[in-house]
Order: sequence, then structure tokens, then C-alpha cells
Amino acid sequence: MTHETKEWYRIAGLLVRQRVGQITGDELRELEAWKEASPENQVLYDRWQNEDFLEVGYEKFKRVDRESALQEMEKRIAYKHRKGLRLRVLRWSVAAAVVVVAALSSLYLFERSNERIVPAQESIALMKPQRPVLKLDNGKTMLLDTLEGNFEEAGVLVKKAGGSTLSYMAENTGAEMKLAYNTIVVPKGAEFDLVLADGTQVWLNADSKLKYPVAFGKDQREVELEGEGYFKVVRDEKRPFRVVAKGQTVEVLGTEFNVDAYPGEVNVYTTLVNGKVKVDVEGKIVVLDPGMQSVVSDKNVYTRKVNVDEVVSWRNGMFVLEDHTLEEIMSKLARWYDFTVFYQNISLRGATFKGKIPRYASFESILNILEKTGDVKFNVKNKTITVYQ
Repeated sequence: MTHETKEWYRIAGLLVRQRVGQITGDELRELEAWKEASPENQVLYDRWQNEDFLEVGYEKFKRVDRESALQEMEKRIAYKHRKGLRLRVLRWSVAAAVVVVAALSSLYLFERSNERIVPAQESIALMKPQRPVLKLDNGKTMLLDTLEGNFEEAGVLVKKAGGSTLSYMAENTGAEMKLAYNTIVVPKGAEFDLVLADGTQVWLNADSKLKYPVAFGKDQREVELEGEGYFKVVRDEKRPFRVVAKGQTVEVLGTEFNVDAYPGEVNVYTTLVNGKVKVDVEGKIVVLDPGMQSVVSDKNVYTRKVNVDEVVSWRNGMFVLEDHTLEEIMSKLARWYDFTVFYQNISLRGATFKGKIPRYASFESILNILEKTGDVKFNVKNKTITVYQ
């Protein structure tokens, strides 16, 4: 198999992984770059989004000895090259056949007998990669994607581990020392991890911001969150850990929990994985046990049982629809995909959905899932999603 053929098999694999929701962010961006590299690639990509083409193509290709056909086509190309001829169209046709055959044969390994794919429309891409920023205590900023090595902040050693983790190496500050604060700003289309000075781990979702002391004081540990974060708190009975987010305070001693508190959204969700947390909304207090979620709306708070694995699965590349409204869901998607949304009927904003969506699935597949699970339809034009019934 030639190097070029291997590359086309790679694209075929990415197309399949995209369809079944197992593609990573880097892989999807690789696929987007391939699609934009030529008009021919765009045509092939669009065909892959159309189920009619897939069904017809599968019926044809399953009767073909794929390996023999591929070898014969490669021989023809090699022969023409020896003659010094340029056959770009023929070469692309062979490559297209490789992609479609490989992808179709893989696709039917998955359960999809009743799935209806939204007909190919204008493709909605992931957000262009943006750059996470660290704001220091003195007001200066640092671009975290270009940061290399270690640095010192207010007497605390800060290390960057891997491409998206920052660690603060200190236990506490002296009783008389003034706390110094840093803020991590994670843009749309990105994620970032953090290890605080006490060892607490924080995973920040896209379009989120966390303000925290570079080292905690002797009495308490407190951070401020906008957006969504997953916290794995180191236990310290002398210093409770508090997360202040959008009018509520979550207090724990040591546990794992998730807070979803995006500005502009109606509800704030706190979900407990293990241990116990206290949620305080201006004096209204609820205590959560594992598997419980608090929902805060307009200073009112209630609790409910949820599937914790689904709620926190955003860390593994999933969008969770746990009785979220369509408006909330589209807000989540807009943190990763480049589009705007228009509702023909304002009441559609309140339609609720349950389930989960692979974050790195094609946007067309995501719209298909939403159409199947709710009484709504979508039209895509010029990166605008029109929602109608």
C-alpha cells in the first residue's frame, strides 16, 4: 500500500469515528483541514453526510472485491506515471473510492439501523482554536499555550505539565501574608486543567473562568467560578473548600463534584460524585448526597437524582442533555461550534431534551439526534441554525 493510500485510509477512519462520535478534537480539526484543502475533498465530505448516498454506495461496494480493485487502480496510476502523464482526476477518484469503501465497510459495524441523518447542508465547523490566558496578581497576562517551563508567582512555584495543566506547588501562606490571586480564562473551543496549591484538581470546560489564590490561607480555601468546572478536592477539615458561582456557594471538606454556572443561562447545576456538599443560595441551604444534583433558578433551589456519569462526561468529550432546554443546549454547542441560532417560535427555546451527544461528532449528526429526541427541526444556512417545528 502506498503512502498516499495510507493517508486516504486515515481519512476514511476519521470519517467513521466522526459519524459514531468517537473522534477527538484534534482528529476533527485534522478532518476539517482535509475537507478545506480542495473542492474535491469538500464534495466527498458532503456525500458522507448524506445517508442516501451511503446506502446506495454500500449496496454497490459490498459486491466488489475491494482489495483487488484497489490494487488494479494503483497499478493503472503507476503505469500512467511511468508514461509521464498527470492524471489528477483519476488519482482523486481512486482516493475517493478508498475513502468511501473503507468507511462504508466500517460504518455498518455499528448499530444504526434506524438512524436518519440530516441531509447534507452547509457544514458547521468547530470553533477556531483560541488561546487560554492566565491573569497574574499584578494584572499581567500570559498565554498558556506558549508557556514553557516553570515560573514563580507571589513566592509560589508554578509548573506547566503537558499541554493543558498548570500546577501550584505550595501548601499554604503565612497568617500575615496577603493572598495573591490568579485567574485562568479558558476560551470557547478549549479546555484546561489546574492543580491548586493544596493539591485540589480542577478541570475547566470551554468558555470558563476560575479565580483562585496561588496559595490558600490558614482558615479556608475559596475560589470563584464562571462557566463549568469539575473539582476533586483534597480533604482538609480545618479549611473547608468553597466554590462561589453565580449567587451560590458550594462548601465541602473533601469530595468530587461538578458545577455548571455559565453567565447568561437560567440555571446553575451542582452535581455530587462522592462525599457530601452543602449548597447555599442566600441562606437557602441544601445538602447533596452522591448522585444528587441541585438546580438553582432565580434564587430558588431544588434537588434531583441524576446519572452522574452522564453529567460529568463532558470531561470525556460528551454533551449531556439532562432535562436541559434547547436554549441551554444550543448555548453549550456554541462554545465548541461556530454558528448562531434563530428560533422561528420563541416557545421552542424551552423544549427539553434528555440524553448525551458526542462532542466531536459532526454537527449534522448532533442536529439529527436533537430532531429524533424532540419535536423540532433545523435548517442550516450561512452558519445560522434556524429552529422550527
